[in-house]
Amino acid sequence: MTSTTTVPSPAAWLAPMLPLWNQQMMLGSEAAMVIARRMWLVALADPRAAAESQRMVTEKVETLGQVWWDLALAPSRALLAGKAMPTPHGEARRVVQTYRRKVRANLRRLSR
Repeated sequence: MTSTTTVPSPAAWLAPMLPLWNQQMMLGSEAAMVIARRMWLVALADPRAAAESQRMVTEKVETLGQVWWDLALAPSRALLAGKAMPTPHGEARRVVQTYRRKVRANLRRLSR
């Protein structure tokens, strides 16, 4: 008895991944700008540097908790809503979007 499996074409595999990769590249460039601005505050001994450092750590822990909770509840929410189970790349895209919102807010705040 032989079994046949269908292997998706490279284009079919890449199509859902491209938006995720785009979001990851944007997150990386935005995060680099935030890091540079924070480093300038520290390097220039700006009075806001200590508060900014504390805020940075607090935000990272809070966002990690939020993302972890969202990922843990995603399958249950889909089942309760009668929707399809979330896909790994779809959930990864949601995680990146969550981080991007936080990073963009920091960039706006630090750019003033």
